[in-house]
Amino acid sequence: MNITDSFYYRTVRLLEPLLRKHRTLEKMDFDQLVEWVAYYWNRNTLSYVVSDKGEPRAVCMIKLFRRLPQFQEPFVHDPCNKFCMIELMVANDTEAMGTVHDRLFERWGPQMIVMWDRGERTEKSRPRMYRWDEFERLAEKLTHKEYT
Repeated sequence: MNITDSFYYRTVRLLEPLLRKHRTLEKMDFDQLVEWVAYYWNRNTLSYVVSDKGEPRAVCMIKLFRRLPQFQEPFVHDPCNKFCMIELMVANDTEAMGTVHDRLFERWGPQMIVMWDRGERTEKSRPRMYRWDEFERLAEKLTHKEYT
């Protein structure tokens, strides 16, 4: 089977407009983007929502790690419920954002600390750090859903 016929390749092609909102991915050629996203796909740290009409609605990629300095490593995967870095979370609507959140929470459970670089909303180019309860309050605000 040719890679361009694979479900993964077709999914990345579909999600490409949302994936390009990540500053690391915005200028990559498509083959590099496919390789980069595969890291998250293969570790089940990518979640996405596509509409019934086949339009991308949301995508989220996270990395999980044990020690704070690891957040700077591009490809770290050490799931231990300590640290989670949201690499990308983009959604066209609050329902889709809630869905990607819920799917990743179901897979990986609560984390001690969640880090998120929200672009222009991030102070001095450093990711914001949230305790799990603080992150869930933010998720409630962003998705209009209750998390407890």
